[in-house]
Amino acid sequence: MTVRPATPDDFDAIAAVQVATWRSAYAGIVPAEHLAGLSVAESARRLRERRAAGDRPELLVAEDAQAGVVGFAAGGPERTGHPRYRGEIYALYVLPPWQRQGLGRRLVQALAERLAAQGLDSLLIWVLADNAPSRRFYEALGGRCILEKPHPIAGAPLTAVAYAWDDIRTLLE
Repeated sequence: MTVRPATPDDFDAIAAVQVATWRSAYAGIVPAEHLAGLSVAESARRLRERRAAGDRPELLVAEDAQAGVVGFAAGGPERTGHPRYRGEIYALYVLPPWQRQGLGRRLVQALAERLAAQGLDSLLIWVLADNAPSRRFYEALGGRCILEKPHPIAGAPLTAVAYAWDDIRTLLE
């Protein structure tokens, strides 16, 4: 398994991972009709448009020699202006057959290295409060739940919580 920077050639595969993991992770949380309506082509198009508009977060992929891209992570500066946390993981998704094999941890560590090199010394990630497996994963990585906010999706009154690391270097150990 290789973790490497993504290229534009990876955008379709990244979109496929995102749609598949949303449908798996958020089943029973996000309205089913919303999940059914997710489109790989639309997701890839939005990714290309954001890149063309200059939105260039760190974007890493996990690639299996036979299966291709099976996971990805994106991150950069914290987006809301939080006074303490300077970095943010924007997205972390691994296809279900490759979960629980250390790949998510490898993606987080590789992303943390890149963000630390940019001088971002602290980090947070938002996750749906009802996504218990992801919450356990971030807790196992040493993240502390520090914030919560409303995060409706497709009319469902959901809540997001933020996990934080005061020192990004703890993720590199």
